[in-house]
Amino acid sequence: MSFCCFLYMEGNIMIQADGLILAGGKSSRMGGHHKGSLTYKDETFTKILVRELKKEVQTVWLSYGREIKEYMNGCRIVRDIYNNSGPIGGIHAGLKVCGSDILLVAACDMPFLKIDLYYYLYEALSREEMGDCFIALAARYDGCVPVIDDRVHPLAAIYRKSAVKVLEEQIRDKNYCLRDALRKLDILYLDVTGESRFMRMLQNINTVQEYKAIEGER
Repeated sequence: MSFCCFLYMEGNIMIQADGLILAGGKSSRMGGHHKGSLTYKDETFTKILVRELKKEVQTVWLSYGREIKEYMNGCRIVRDIYNNSGPIGGIHAGLKVCGSDILLVAACDMPFLKIDLYYYLYEALSREEMGDCFIALAARYDGCVPVIDDRVHPLAAIYRKSAVKVLEEQIRDKNYCLRDALRKLDILYLDVTGESRFMRMLQNINTVQEYKAIEGER
């Protein structure tokens, strides 16, 4: 049985975790341009995410399939164990190599993500599992995923190593739908609808049009 290590001091929390940036997508709606290499305010999306995750974690993994699109100083590379399995394969491989029980997952097309989202998710997860006593109890959940207007955002979420078995079984069955896997896991869904700061953080830049819309921002 896994246990959750939690430090609570006057509303502040510290997470013992690794970070994972999912950067192995085909970027077909971006005209084939690797989304992690796109820039916002003169920094690549990947660099922005690495900087945010490094505020809390020591190890950040860059997740790829067969082709490594970008190296980043201070980061480690993890390749999918199962080819062409999509984001579920990236999270699975990341959890397999993760040196901590907790993995903070971020998609490379989310340049507005801040570490504050993961603090918020982790604090909610810890409160659900520990109540008001703030002592280490048995972990009840395999992860925590934010929700906006009934839409789940599993690529900006927290996962535990306990999720590996379900993810691997589903990949072996050639079902690469991450949401199907979430239904088999014990996931805490956290509704952040109406929270403007988190709604901005969870914005994906998937298309050329969406990218052009943010290019002029300063």
